[in-house]
Amino acid sequence: MSALVSVVVAVRDNVPALPRLLMALLRQDYGGPIELVAVDAHTEPVLTRSSLAVSRLPVHVVHEPDAGLSRARNTGIRLATGNIVLVTDPTARPAPDWVRAMVTALEYGGAELVCGQVSVTVTDPPSPRLPKALLALVGSARWPTVPGEPDLPWEVSGSNLGFRNSAVPLQFDEEPPGSDRGHRRCGAAMLAARLGAQGCFVQVIPDAVVHRDVPPREVTVRAVCARAWWLGTVLARLARELPPDSVPRQPCWLPDGPVRWVFSRGGRLAGAACLASSAGRQVERFRLSASPRRARRTVVAARG
Repeated sequence: MSALVSVVVAVRDNVPALPRLLMALLRQDYGGPIELVAVDAHTEPVLTRSSLAVSRLPVHVVHEPDAGLSRARNTGIRLATGNIVLVTDPTARPAPDWVRAMVTALEYGGAELVCGQVSVTVTDPPSPRLPKALLALVGSARWPTVPGEPDLPWEVSGSNLGFRNSAVPLQFDEEPPGSDRGHRRCGAAMLAARLGAQGCFVQVIPDAVVHRDVPPREVTVRAVCARAWWLGTVLARLARELPPDSVPRQPCWLPDGPVRWVFSRGGRLAGAACLASSAGRQVERFRLSASPRRARRTVVAARG
């Protein structure tokens, strides 16, 4: 009998996107049962189980007021009852073979954590692609063609992750309550990098694809700089824990050479991302150097 799969989503200001995710889950070619665990991170409850009952999937809804993205996902993971836990976003549209590809990799590949590709499309104005300097902030910037370990674990996306459930499941680093109301701080990079550093097998699955429609509010200067700043702080923290040569010095990069990026909106956003990520890394580096070094947090891998 195929394993029960729990799909965890954190919902904040993207409730209208949920029906498309539910339809994509109903179209999965996976032979086993699937349940949805939706974490309502609004200040006041917005989601109800009855509002999602039309999906014909078992649905669990929990309210976690003003929780950041990592905290909301952790709440959903703790409530998940499936043998396999998959993490994605309400704005995601998994390919029909997504669940099957992730489950197969976890059951037969021996990985502690599997990561799928996130294909991004900007919805307004319609655009099929983003500069690579921005793509790493909302999707998968570089992707292999065969399964293997990630070359750049800090580019792993929390919109497409999976692991085996256990009494002590994998958890993301949490931000203080109320500090990430925009859901722009994803703990997937820290999780993947730390697992890899501890000798755990983290595997990328090229065939496990999730499509994301990125709304205009996610590609404004403010949103891009917020995500890039966060990426810079993540790399500063990883540089303190991992060998220095394993973490890139430049979190973001300019597209198409040093000058041409100025003449497009995407290029200018990429330039802003470069400045914000570098500033975030420097500020976090100074903050860490001024604070006493703490023992490295141990991530307990979920084993089936």
